[in-house]
Amino acid sequence: MALQLDSLVTDLIFQSTAAIDQKALVEGLGGQTALEHKQLLDVDRLDPRAEMELSPSMPFRRRGERRLMLIDDQVITPRADPQADPWIKNDLRPAKQALIAMCQSLPIRLGRLFALGSWGDAVIVARNVRDLRAICLLPWALDPQVDVDGKRRQTPLSQKEFEAKIMAYEKRLEELDDQQIIAGLTGVSFERRGDLVVVDVLEADGTWDQRKSLVMETQLAAIDRFSMIPGAPAQPKASERPTKSIRPPAGPTPAKGEAPAAAPAAPAKAEPKGPPLTAHEIDGKVVLVFPAERFDLDVAAALGKRDWDQVVRRSDNLTGALRDRIHRDGASWIAPLEFLSEVFVDGKPLSKAEFDKSSTTANGVRSMDVHFPRFGPVTLLEISGKGRFVTSLDSAERAAQLVT
Repeated sequence: MALQLDSLVTDLIFQSTAAIDQKALVEGLGGQTALEHKQLLDVDRLDPRAEMELSPSMPFRRRGERRLMLIDDQVITPRADPQADPWIKNDLRPAKQALIAMCQSLPIRLGRLFALGSWGDAVIVARNVRDLRAICLLPWALDPQVDVDGKRRQTPLSQKEFEAKIMAYEKRLEELDDQQIIAGLTGVSFERRGDLVVVDVLEADGTWDQRKSLVMETQLAAIDRFSMIPGAPAQPKASERPTKSIRPPAGPTPAKGEAPAAAPAAPAKAEPKGPPLTAHEIDGKVVLVFPAERFDLDVAAALGKRDWDQVVRRSDNLTGALRDRIHRDGASWIAPLEFLSEVFVDGKPLSKAEFDKSSTTANGVRSMDVHFPRFGPVTLLEISGKGRFVTSLDSAERAAQLVT
């Protein structure tokens, strides 16, 4: 399949849970007539190295997600030298609207418009602001000479340093909230279309200066806002700091001899439903064991930040002394794992073949070191008859003893 430089690429990454039949896909892409002069490229049929060279999507793309590219060589007039001429003088507004329509009619996680052979996007459509930042952090994640803190080195990172950076990718996405990301945009169009968020750098007439795409990428990635510890909330800018007093408003002054009126009690916040977690002790350290209903990526992020108020609930059967100890000294943890692809090795979702190849077995427990998104390094263990678990404990055998 011959691909022409400067062809307009509509890049679509589908949600992993999407079930799409051929007819719905064709209709969502504009119908059979609209596809006649376009090439449809199924990226998953390429060698992974070819995707990395054409347009990388890992580690943004998750296990099970599909990726399709619609390549149209009729929209953009090819430039003699794209490196010297950053301006695409064709009107891309119809292509932008078509992309938004596709994302509205199909279960697409992220859609983009870019020119084949050039870096940078003209339009990005996503279902949340976090994904806008995530796709723009790919150049940082994949650059072999930029370290985990976003600083460029004179020499390539070591294998260990590069793997540590890939593992920090998910944590970096936790450092800024949606409003902080959006507030960093200048000279970039941002809009909401229903449940979609759309950014673009098209001019009023639909033409595209590709230099603005690099500016948009830099602003969304916000590498200059990286925290010292990956995953910790970024320090607010002066414009983000509250200017109002945090003191409560003063009430009426009581008459002489009267006691001040008591402040009204705040209503108790309802706790989410779910079974209680249990606590054990190993070598003087507390170990929390989570039921499946109590463990997800948000809990993992709270564990990584040592935000124990988001982990331990009032309904958990833990003594006050034990709760104080957890807040003071921290705790290790064990949690069930449903799919191997939920954890990563070398920046890629773990497959069964890789687990069978790389895991070790001792006393009936198979284990290996992996990365859990939004937390960091953990041990994966598989116990016959009980299932799979992840734990922050160093010893898989000790963790296995605590799983009932």
